[in-house]
Amino acid sequence: MSGLLKYIEWMSRGRRTDRIAYVMKEWDLPQPLPGAEWQPDARFSAADELLSNPDLKTVFKEALEKGAALYSGPTSDDEIR
Repeated sequence: MSGLLKYIEWMSRGRRTDRIAYVMKEWDLPQPLPGAEWQPDARFSAADELLSNPDLKTVFKEALEKGAALYSGPTSDDEIR
């Protein structure tokens, strides 16, 4: 699989942290917080996310250049899966 991937950090019992990782390869994921793990977002569409949040352009650019980028920001209930 190639292209930009999105991972959401989850704590135990289904609680989310506010961290989202955009990576080119799964092994580029940063270390999760203690007690958390990264889960892939199977419904991720880079185009759709950029349309709904243009501020992600710089985050995506960093992920493409460095292999990974973390985003911590407000999330909508639609993103909770």
